[in-house]
Amino acid sequence: MTFDAFRICALKTRNFECMRWLVLLLTFFTIPVWAQQTVELFIVEGGVTNGNYDMPYFTFNTSDQFDSSNAVLRFQTGEEVTFHVTNRSDFTCAFQVEGYGGIDRIAADETEEWTVTFDQPGTYLYEDPTQDHRALGLGGMLVVSDFTGPEFYAVFTEHDEEWIKAIAEGGVYDRRAYNPEAFTINGKGFPRTLKDTMSFIEASVGDTIIVHMTNAGYLHHFPHWHGYHVTILEASMHPHYIGWVKDSYGMAPGESVTVQLVPDKPGMFPVHNHNLVTTTIGGNYPGGMMMHMHIHE
Repeated sequence: MTFDAFRICALKTRNFECMRWLVLLLTFFTIPVWAQQTVELFIVEGGVTNGNYDMPYFTFNTSDQFDSSNAVLRFQTGEEVTFHVTNRSDFTCAFQVEGYGGIDRIAADETEEWTVTFDQPGTYLYEDPTQDHRALGLGGMLVVSDFTGPEFYAVFTEHDEEWIKAIAEGGVYDRRAYNPEAFTINGKGFPRTLKDTMSFIEASVGDTIIVHMTNAGYLHHFPHWHGYHVTILEASMHPHYIGWVKDSYGMAPGESVTVQLVPDKPGMFPVHNHNLVTTTIGGNYPGGMMMHMHIHE
């Protein structure tokens, strides 16, 4: 029976059975149907480059061509996603999303599949949790959000060449001695961060801006905002941060922090790690973990 037939039946005959079916039909058509999508991810090898400085590392990319930024994955609340993850390295890897699970084992040159529904909004670390593989660079950001305003993303990572080579080649390294020489945001060191559309904050006075930050490294990092204070909306390992209005805060290894910025004046200002060694790359200053804002009238 069609919708019109149900309506006519109910109006003309006042048949309560028809009315009951009409209510059920209307209820069915108002049930939300969440979007579904498939994401292709590839584990690939490349390098951190800044001038004459070059260091090998690995990332999760959306193609099998290396990009220094791990893919930022963004979904709406309730979205069902199927991941196809292909390992282009020559060793076994994995893929896990904080709080959701993932794929425990992906052999070299193999593809594994995982389907998940993201039912909780937030900013999450995704990574290869195999022994210290995050030190290879295999750590990124996944965001579940229904926000429709200006939104930016920054993944903080440091790089220790000795660790990277030893882990990738199955060698020995000293876990007590971690001495990273390069520091990046979204796989880029300053001044390359100036051309990174994910982390270069551009908006207007009075806008409500959301910035997602994930510490995919093994050190604590300390974002410091010039020009403005931000309100902390989420801090995955420091829930007491939530609601604080700050210009600096710490991020533990593996932590994600989401902040809200409502700028009260125009200008161009930096955002950088307050641990100043992280504002270098290969020992050269300025470099490393420095991003910028351009706020218009």
